[in-house]
Amino acid sequence: MKSNIEFKIVDRRRLEEIEHQTLAPYAAQSSEAHSTRLHEESEHEYRTAFQRDRDRIIHSRAFRRLKHKRQVFRTSESDHYRTRITHTLEVSQISRTMARALGLNEDLAEAIALGHDIGHTPFGHLGEVILNEIMTGEKMFAGQTSGHNFGGFKHNYQSLRVVDFLERKYPFNGLNLTAPVREGILKHTRLLRGRFNYPDFQHDGLNFEHDMASNLEGQVVAICDEIAQRTHDLEDGIRAKLVEVSRVRQLRIAQLIEEKLKISYATENDRMLYPGLLIRGLINLLVDDVIQNTLAQLAYFQSRKKRLKDFDEEIVRFSAEIDPLQKELNKFIYKEIIDYSTAHWSDELGKMLLFRLFQAYFLDQTLLPDYVLAKYFEERGEKSAAEKSGNGRSLAVQKDGPFFRMICDHVAGMTDIFAVREAERLAQLNKFDASDLHLETALGVTPSQF
Repeated sequence: MKSNIEFKIVDRRRLEEIEHQTLAPYAAQSSEAHSTRLHEESEHEYRTAFQRDRDRIIHSRAFRRLKHKRQVFRTSESDHYRTRITHTLEVSQISRTMARALGLNEDLAEAIALGHDIGHTPFGHLGEVILNEIMTGEKMFAGQTSGHNFGGFKHNYQSLRVVDFLERKYPFNGLNLTAPVREGILKHTRLLRGRFNYPDFQHDGLNFEHDMASNLEGQVVAICDEIAQRTHDLEDGIRAKLVEVSRVRQLRIAQLIEEKLKISYATENDRMLYPGLLIRGLINLLVDDVIQNTLAQLAYFQSRKKRLKDFDEEIVRFSAEIDPLQKELNKFIYKEIIDYSTAHWSDELGKMLLFRLFQAYFLDQTLLPDYVLAKYFEERGEKSAAEKSGNGRSLAVQKDGPFFRMICDHVAGMTDIFAVREAERLAQLNKFDASDLHLETALGVTPSQF
């Protein structure tokens, strides 16, 4: 008996046809994306443009480094606190669920989610703060006569810089991602116009008329980033015993979830069960609310005879009923968990460490790796550091914007562990004062173990 099964590859064109047949009319299409890459390339045989972007992000060096960058809490305190990479995976999972429910392009949402924090700093958001203070001239080093604004630092801009320029795996700079992915990465947090001026910024294909992403997949990732942060920061805060469950239960959104799920019994039976049920209920409540409200916003958008493409306003958002509740939750988390951890969990030491690393490189650039210096000279159209000095080093640098940005890129790319290890290395060379940092105990990282 002969089989009627046909064995063949489901190629890219077939996948694009499936998208056209199954996705909503307001979804982004992979078939339209390939031409938006910054550098010309041939298309892949069996992967769509967005699948290819997703894979390039996952295989990048910057993505792998996220596993040793903290989210809020020091990972040395517990095996269960989120890191930057587990946060990224949670954003990706929630984004895919929401995109699927709305008939959007899951591959695009996933690619944006996986790349959204790829430019984040060591030591959480305070690493971002100190680098911005340096790059705007607010903080100055010994030997610096005056402060200059060299464009500032913001992690979403840096994420785009990483994928457009800093990653080096191809004949061209960066990962050569499509414009919808690049725009979604940049706009996963609102743009602050006029505050940041990044060099080599590629505007091609990006919509700068509005602060939010012009495709719904990008807007989905932006709000799923918020949902993931709300829920895992609360769960980690409870685990860290910064807040008692009894206080969390006073929040209106917690009371709403208790009522819906009938979970109040769990507070007496198992100290781990109630937080788990609460976080699960919270994710479901917020995701369901956004999905339902987005559909209503789409209907209203179309009723004004607007085309369901290139959205010029925020469509993906919380409803008027849930928005004040989730804002109350966010305020509670910042006051009781994030601000407390900032004040008591050695974040100031982390800022001091990054400042002193930057200062050490500023005062003596020979401390930087050869490849960092070589890239700096290449960008200036000069011979590489190795060619100029004969030993992989050169002192002929101008301490200008590109010089500061070179150091900023290097420091921002560090993991928590590498930053501490580098501080140890420079201290041994008498180029770094670590006497008051207590690297092992205060920062919770023991460099010698790695």
